[in-house]
Amino acid sequence: MDEAKLQATMRRFEEQAARASALKESIAQLKGSARNGDGSVTVTVAPSGAVLGLQLGPAAMKMSHVQLTQEILGTIRQATQQAAAAMEQLVRPAVGEAQFAQFQEAFRAHTPDQAPMGPSAPPPPGALPAPPPPGASRADFSAPQPTRNPRPPRAVEDGDDDDFSTGSIFGGNR
Repeated sequence: MDEAKLQATMRRFEEQAARASALKESIAQLKGSARNGDGSVTVTVAPSGAVLGLQLGPAAMKMSHVQLTQEILGTIRQATQQAAAAMEQLVRPAVGEAQFAQFQEAFRAHTPDQAPMGPSAPPPPGALPAPPPPGASRADFSAPQPTRNPRPPRAVEDGDDDDFSTGSIFGGNR
């Protein structure tokens, strides 16, 4: 390959890498937001459907728990649809029609389709972690760290005690 072709190929690669980086950054900033009919529930989600924010207005507190659950879930679905539409508007022109289906498939690979749950019986008390006592911080109740068993002492053989304080491990002095 001659020098001019190599330079052109490198330039195209760098341009594609810059566009991919900009697209990745734009996707990271995407959010979908929705509000229920009376404005008492507002939800913000990432394109993946992860809930980033939930705001409940005073009118939400007047609903039954079943109705509030339905309003929250419905609003999450609306926000997720809005985020998906924004993602499509951003990504489809960047990757082209032929690659868009593959992009969607790869993006959704980590979140399998599931039918939305409606109000149902809560899980048994033993299936959920206990809430922290009032006044305790969440950090006080994080997952316990595994304990390490100390290494049993080794017998020192031939005067080698693995103490490298007077010399390098590679031999010789420091």
